[in-house]
Amino acid sequence: MRARALAAVLLGLALATGGCGGLPTTGPVREGLSVGSPPVEPVRVLPDGPAAGASQEQIVRGFLRAAAGFDEDHAVGRSFLLPNVAQSWVPDHGVTVFPGESSLSVRSLPGDRVRVTVPATATIDESGRYRELPNGSTASATFGLQQAGGQWRIASTPAGFGLWLSEADLDRLYRAFAIHYAVPATRTLVPDERWFPLTPGLATTLARAQLGPVPDYLRGAAVSGVPESTRLAVDAVPVENGRAAVDLSVSGLVADPELRRAMWAQFVATLTQAPTVSSVSLLVGGSKVDLQGVPEAPSSLVQVGYPEDSDDTQVTSVVVRQGTALHRLDPGRLGGTEDPRRAPASLTSELPAMPLTYGPLALSRDGAEVAAVTTDGTSLARWRGTRLIPVAPFARDLTRPAFDSRHGLWVGGTSGGTPHVYVIDTSASPAAPHAVDVPWLGGRRVVALRVAADSTRMVLVTRGPDGDVRVDVVGIVRAANGAPRSLTMPLRVGERLTTARDVAWVDSRTVAVLGSAGEADPLRPYLVEVGGPTTALAPVAGAVSLTSTGGPRGLVVANDRGQVLTRAGNGWVVESSANDLVVPAG
Repeated sequence: MRARALAAVLLGLALATGGCGGLPTTGPVREGLSVGSPPVEPVRVLPDGPAAGASQEQIVRGFLRAAAGFDEDHAVGRSFLLPNVAQSWVPDHGVTVFPGESSLSVRSLPGDRVRVTVPATATIDESGRYRELPNGSTASATFGLQQAGGQWRIASTPAGFGLWLSEADLDRLYRAFAIHYAVPATRTLVPDERWFPLTPGLATTLARAQLGPVPDYLRGAAVSGVPESTRLAVDAVPVENGRAAVDLSVSGLVADPELRRAMWAQFVATLTQAPTVSSVSLLVGGSKVDLQGVPEAPSSLVQVGYPEDSDDTQVTSVVVRQGTALHRLDPGRLGGTEDPRRAPASLTSELPAMPLTYGPLALSRDGAEVAAVTTDGTSLARWRGTRLIPVAPFARDLTRPAFDSRHGLWVGGTSGGTPHVYVIDTSASPAAPHAVDVPWLGGRRVVALRVAADSTRMVLVTRGPDGDVRVDVVGIVRAANGAPRSLTMPLRVGERLTTARDVAWVDSRTVAVLGSAGEADPLRPYLVEVGGPTTALAPVAGAVSLTSTGGPRGLVVANDRGQVLTRAGNGWVVESSANDLVVPAG
């Protein structure tokens, strides 16, 4: 759990000796780094204040450098500003991330002004939302200066100017955290990644973020049990002996017990990411929020009636294809020498012979149903066991299909020249495809799609009429009976990627994309955090599709030579006797 990885960092901060470490952040996407790698040793950043006799340029450079000093509400940074400017400066307006101090271009302008321009690799807004910027992005700011007591100080900053942080300082000072939203019908939580500084007030920061509304890309797919306009009754969340006391100020809590339960689950899941927090108490005006069966200060999701957070992307069986034959395989045997035709003893359901006219496969969550699209993208077929379930023609340009865990089989395609996203209710008879409403799709053709393990989110690769490629994460809006109705507005991820062929979920907060980041970049898998940076892996010659048996180390790539490759160190190794591999609901 990420909270454990942060424990040493926050303990050090609390003792005023601590520091910071971070997840990898990219300038141009960097090869060989792994998502989830251990944090670096904590480092407390103590920048220098303004030196006597410093020039205008030195004052501006010193101010930007001092952004890394969070002590006493950025006291060192404020010392570069005139008193009235220091009082009005709001560092929390947001962060612009740049490669390093050597990339700063500083130029003096007439009228005691200094203009700074820098390559910009990412931004973090005041709500903690990280946005990776396209290659070639820049940021600039012009500062006015004035002498005070014979020393230059900054007399004006651009409107809304927050912090500029180098990638190294961001790595030291910030971490990605999940703010949670609920799907009461299934009692599941959906994470929304945000980036916050590692300060002693982390519990307060997380609580404030949890009070916000459901983000657009999840609105309608998930809800918040926190009533609108709820605020903290006091301006902090105290933590004593591991218990975080969240005192809310609301006019009245919702009567729906499931929404109250959702609120409890959201705060428990979100605040216990802070290493100093092991349990959470919820209060309104100092009085405990009551919910039958919930203890005064729950320490786990189970105690509030939600299943404990687990990595549902881990699979216990996969299906490998050898020509027309399909075989079940224990994923633990991947990379080994055992015969893949030896199926795990617990998985005995039969599999069909797969005609060579069918391309990459999809496997239902229970492992009992297989779906595939013909190589010309004109027909979809389903097999339950060895029984063929015909699907009448309904579209062209069909993508690789994808199952969810709620009887849905999804596929992209075009009909009458119009792109659509289709879903089949596999529990219905007859089961016919129908197009869900995707108002933002327009003329963008779906290249690939996959449904997350929570069956609430989907990642899509689309291509516009002018050839531009996007990778987006959306929510699945369902009717009261669980039937999909529409997809939400998209959250774009992996903005540096210029091509993308396939996509898969690696874990609840990361997708893998098979693509490239420029004309000179070979086709390779990328790990893309949903709300975070992109990390390049080693290229795979002739790669055509990918999936994951669970986590970044479980990535599997198929190439155009009829080979399946799995990760081995920083490279790839060919699995014997397999043309394709598919995981449940993948």
